[in-house]
Amino acid sequence: MANGAATAGAYKSVYRLIQQMVGLSDNVPVKYRRWLWEKTLDAATDLIALIVYAWDEQNVAHKVVYIDRALTKFTVLNTYMRLCNEARVLPLQKQTSLSELMADISGQLGSWRKATAERAKKGV
Repeated sequence: MANGAATAGAYKSVYRLIQQMVGLSDNVPVKYRRWLWEKTLDAATDLIALIVYAWDEQNVAHKVVYIDRALTKFTVLNTYMRLCNEARVLPLQKQTSLSELMADISGQLGSWRKATAERAKKGV
């Protein structure tokens, strides 16, 4: 992984999200672990990989494609998190903490996508 990706805001936030999620895994009721929680963790780890790919990509147009894929994966992750919230898989305080990180990640990915798309239009 490029050193720069590890310093990117979205990467750091997703990394923290994964750390918190892994820490909560033992608290997830057994009936939700396999079909929902594992998929949620998988989506989060897929998201971090897409952020690294986007960060490492030199071609700005291709970078936008990776960021778009990351945004799509984020939407999937957000949907899984909503299902977890509605099923009360996690304690309310933990859900709130994860939701704050998700909002932070959403803003960072959206801003990154917008700035990169503007650079692509300019041909930079």
